[in-house]
Amino acid sequence: MTTRRSFFKSAGLGIAATATAPALINLSAAAAESSGANTTFKLGIAGYTFAKFNLEEALKMTRKVDVTYLCIKDFHLPLACTPEEVTAFHAKCKEYGVIGYGCGPIYMETAEAAKTAFEYTKRVGVKTLVGVPFKKGANGQRVENQELLELINDLVQEYDIKYAIHNHGPDMPELFPSAESCIARIKDMDQRVGICLDIGHQLRDGKDPVKAILDHHERLHDMHIKNVTEPTKKGRGIEMPRGAIDMTAVVNALRKVQYRGVCSLEYEKDMQDPILGIAESIGYFRGIMDATR
Repeated sequence: MTTRRSFFKSAGLGIAATATAPALINLSAAAAESSGANTTFKLGIAGYTFAKFNLEEALKMTRKVDVTYLCIKDFHLPLACTPEEVTAFHAKCKEYGVIGYGCGPIYMETAEAAKTAFEYTKRVGVKTLVGVPFKKGANGQRVENQELLELINDLVQEYDIKYAIHNHGPDMPELFPSAESCIARIKDMDQRVGICLDIGHQLRDGKDPVKAILDHHERLHDMHIKNVTEPTKKGRGIEMPRGAIDMTAVVNALRKVQYRGVCSLEYEKDMQDPILGIAESIGYFRGIMDATR
């Protein structure tokens, strides 16, 4: 396994430089990323990372770390948005050089809610909807909703929009805890019904995120990248270089399967003041992308 010391020697990065000077991320990794050289996947940020901030603040931080792609959360563009609000949203994103590439996660309990989410995604003008279809269990907890998934299977064909189920880890053991639990529900459905693999929750559920990428890449429509402190329910989000996931193995697996979607950082630590952790994590992931070319 690549050690932190050997990695930074080979990648030519320094954690302190990344964390204290986000502008330094604008160097060769960003240039190579924009040129597409030897890279099949893009780097983004999941909108939930900015749950404590308005859209403009989120866009400023996204550009500060020189990231182009943003997965849109409905607190930045409401489900009931008008076409005019959608136009204004995209104009604001363009002002900061950011592209909203997908929507979600959106939780949906009813057929009406699912239809609303697909209409919203179509109105926003993107092709990926990250969703969580659920129903209430006997004790009021959210559990997987197979009947709603059957409807969603029809909706992906009607709208030609990819639907990516977000796995939730051991905190919600009956609501798609792992990639494998998602695949078990959708294996006979249209290929446009797939997964948004949250690699942190995958590890916290005791599963291997690298194996999930290799085994289920044909259904891999989106990625939430992060690191966590340990491979158990106690694992918590942490800056990417310091966690239990072998990020080099993750990147190598993505290259092997020629993943062509977005890897969106979902940073859930220090959510009131996340910029240093975001910068450190983005810089580390870019360094791995460069070092593994």
